[in-house]
Amino acid sequence: MSTATAPRTWSSNLLFLIAAIGTEAGIANVWKFSYLAGVNGGGLFVALYFIALLVLAIPALMAEMLLGRLGGRSVMGNMQVLVDRYGIARAWKGFGWLALTCIFLILSFYFVVCGWMLYYFVLSVTRGFAGMTAESAAQVQATMMGNPVAMLACSGFFVAVTALVLGFGVNKGIERVAGVLTPLRFLILIGLLVFALAFADAGAAARFLFVPDFSQISWQVVIAAVGQAFFSLGIGVGVMMTMGAYMKPEYSIAKAVLTVAFAQGLVALLAGMSIFPLVFHFQLEPAQGPGLIFVTLPVAFAQMPGGAVFGALLFMLLSFAALTATIVMQESIVAWLEERSRLGRRALVWLSGLAIWLAGFVTVFSFNRWKDVHPLTWIGIDSRRTPFDLIDYLASNIMMPLGGLMVALIAGWALSGETVARELRMGNARLFKLWRFAVRYVVPAGVLVVFVSIQG
Repeated sequence: MSTATAPRTWSSNLLFLIAAIGTEAGIANVWKFSYLAGVNGGGLFVALYFIALLVLAIPALMAEMLLGRLGGRSVMGNMQVLVDRYGIARAWKGFGWLALTCIFLILSFYFVVCGWMLYYFVLSVTRGFAGMTAESAAQVQATMMGNPVAMLACSGFFVAVTALVLGFGVNKGIERVAGVLTPLRFLILIGLLVFALAFADAGAAARFLFVPDFSQISWQVVIAAVGQAFFSLGIGVGVMMTMGAYMKPEYSIAKAVLTVAFAQGLVALLAGMSIFPLVFHFQLEPAQGPGLIFVTLPVAFAQMPGGAVFGALLFMLLSFAALTATIVMQESIVAWLEERSRLGRRALVWLSGLAIWLAGFVTVFSFNRWKDVHPLTWIGIDSRRTPFDLIDYLASNIMMPLGGLMVALIAGWALSGETVARELRMGNARLFKLWRFAVRYVVPAGVLVVFVSIQG
């Protein structure tokens, strides 16, 4: 078994927080948050999202991070340490396999989504959005989706850049890139916000995002908000367990999690206030769904002064957000491979990246050559889900909630109260009891409700 080529410890608490914020405040907090808010009533969704963040996601994230620091290794290695050193049942090692499989599946389509951001960034720089209508914007998106070569090339670019960074290890690779891209992303986001507030309908956007109408509440909105709170923090797939494994003992887990959660919530709101002023100013449809960024906004860019610059900056922001997330996500896989293989780190990085990119062919072809392929019909189930739909459903709607549930049960029940209290060192007995109650009862109940509702 090989050893890591670079020390698996963050150089400083600040760099750890920058890397964690860069990972958590990714595409899900800009693109996905915005279109989910648009579809689910704006302020109502935002209010429920922050409630879910406070009550469910933050306690669960603290649990995952403390499991990582207790083990100090990869996700699989952590579970072995918890079995050997802390006496949890061997069956909990199944979480390691679940997490690694889930993160591989997510990366297989996440790299493709990252490629979409790159495609539109290049488009905004080379061609711009002048004269674009709703019909032509939809045609541009259809052209991209119908071109598997272009999508594979764009996703391959992200795979290669991610591999280059990971090849330099935690300190010289992940920390250095996150240390540059994360602050740069905030600067770009603030610039976009200033531009949108100055030239578009900020009042309508603020009312849409910050004035909830609780009379419109439904299970659909609740589930969407809770799901986004979990998905945006990547709970249940071992990413933050890996980051926690590299934390020094003196770092406060509670403070780190609160900082990360606050930052990613702030990014989501800043993104919303950068996007929705344009939507309302140009009388576009906020409930466009996933096409909000690719179909609705290009129409606004075509009509606004400096639209080409705004569009280029937005897709640059999304590309940077994608890269900082993929780096740490793939690190979870590489860390495990390093513990299991005699190959060097760089070889493992490139081999795992190649495997993920090849798996991404399934997602790419699902939007063109295989768009009429519905695998469940082969076994007699009437379903219109494509291969990509099945992968996304398995990873996001089954494996992630199950992983989050397992994290809560391990931290809340399998480990002793003394062990988790010693590792968290919260300094306030009441706060610790509140967290322990949440992670033992509230989080599992919340995850189960979401899981059952999604399946229904």
